[in-house]
Amino acid sequence: MKKLIVFLFLVGVGTWFFWPGIPLLVQSTNASVDDSAEVEEEIAIPAQTIETYEVADGDTFTSAMEALDISYADALAIVEASTNVFDFTSIRVGKTFTLVSENNVPVELRYESDVETMIRIDLHKGFETTSEEIQYDVVLAQADVVIDDSLFASGVRQGLSEVLLLEYVDIFAWEVDFATQVQEGDSYRIVYEELYRDGEYVGVGDVLYGSFKNVGVESFAYKFTNEVGEEGYYDPNGDSLVRPFLKAPLSYSRITSGFSYGRFHPVLNKTTPHRAIDYAAPSWTPVMAVADGTVTYAGWNGGYGNYIEVRHNGVYETHYAHLIDYEVRSGDQVTQGEVIGYVGSTGFSTGPHLHYEVEVNGELTDPLKVEFPKGDPVADEYRDAFEAEKERLDAFVK
Repeated sequence: MKKLIVFLFLVGVGTWFFWPGIPLLVQSTNASVDDSAEVEEEIAIPAQTIETYEVADGDTFTSAMEALDISYADALAIVEASTNVFDFTSIRVGKTFTLVSENNVPVELRYESDVETMIRIDLHKGFETTSEEIQYDVVLAQADVVIDDSLFASGVRQGLSEVLLLEYVDIFAWEVDFATQVQEGDSYRIVYEELYRDGEYVGVGDVLYGSFKNVGVESFAYKFTNEVGEEGYYDPNGDSLVRPFLKAPLSYSRITSGFSYGRFHPVLNKTTPHRAIDYAAPSWTPVMAVADGTVTYAGWNGGYGNYIEVRHNGVYETHYAHLIDYEVRSGDQVTQGEVIGYVGSTGFSTGPHLHYEVEVNGELTDPLKVEFPKGDPVADEYRDAFEAEKERLDAFVK
C-alpha cells in the first residue's frame, strides 16, 4: 500500500490534521508550424462522466454489469480477459464498480478488490486488465484509553474501531493474557494510521506502536520493517513479540479456577489438586493451539470429557479438556493459533469452560508462571535502523 505519512499528535482520538497531497503539474509545449507566426491550437477536452454500482446480495458479475449498461457478451469477455489478474466471479457484497465514460462512451471500469488494490479494465483495448496499489494520504493518530470495564468496551466508547482493537490485541497476544490480566484502571496507548483518499476518511491502517500498562507494569510494541520488506513487532530491546507460545489458548474469557495443589472439586465433592487453569467461556468458543506441535491424543478421556493433548517439543506439552467438539485427530500437525476444538462442558464439569494444562519436562506447571522462550531479535544488520524507528515513534508519542 503506497502511503504519504504525516505525523501529528492527538488528544484522545477526537483531533486530527490532514496534509493533502501535492498536485501533479503538467507542462505542455506548443510546436510552431511557422517561424514567423504563432499558432494557437484549441484542444477539446472530452466530457467525462462517472457511474457507480454497489454490489448487492445475490448479484453476479454479469448482473452488476447489466446495471451499468454493459452487455452480457462484454461482461463475459471481461471475465475471460481478466482471469490472470482478478477473478470477477468472486465479487463481494458492498464493493463498488466505477464506470468512467468520455463523451458518453465507456472507457474504463474500476473495481477495488480490497483496501489496497484497484482493478482497472480498459474498455478500448480488448478489456486489458491491470492491478495497482491504491495510494492513500495517511495521518498518524494516537489514542490513550483507561480501562473502566473491558479493554474493548473502553476503546469503543472512545471511538476506536473493533478492527483496530483486534489488531492491537493480536500484537500483544504473546506478551499479555487479556483473558486474565486486564483490570479496572489499567491503560493502553495505540499509535495507528488513518487512511484518507481524495480528502475523505477511508479507514484505519496499521498499528505502529502500542503500550499496555497492567498494575503499573508496562509492555511496549514497535512495528519495524527492514530493508528487504520483512516486518514485525518488537519490544524496546528489539526482541520479537511473536513467540513460540501464546499466552492463552482462547481470546476472551475469565479464569474461574487457578492452579492449586488443593482445591475443592464441585463434582467429586472432595479436595483434589487442580494443576491447571479453568477459563470460563460460552459453549463453542474456539480453542487454539498455543504453539506448533503434534496432536498425541484427541478423544474421550473420562472426567476430562473430550480432550486434546499436543506435544510441542521435548520440553512442553499442553492439554485441553471438557471440549464440546474438536477439529483434530491423533497424529495431526497443528500450528500456533489454529482452532483445534471448542469450549464445552463434557466429563466432570458443572458448566462451559476450558480446563487448560501445561506440562514442562513431564510435570504439570502453572500456565501463568511458565517462562516460555522469547522471540527472535532484530538482526544485527538492521539494529541501527530499528533504533532509529523506535526513537522516531517515541518522539511522536511524547
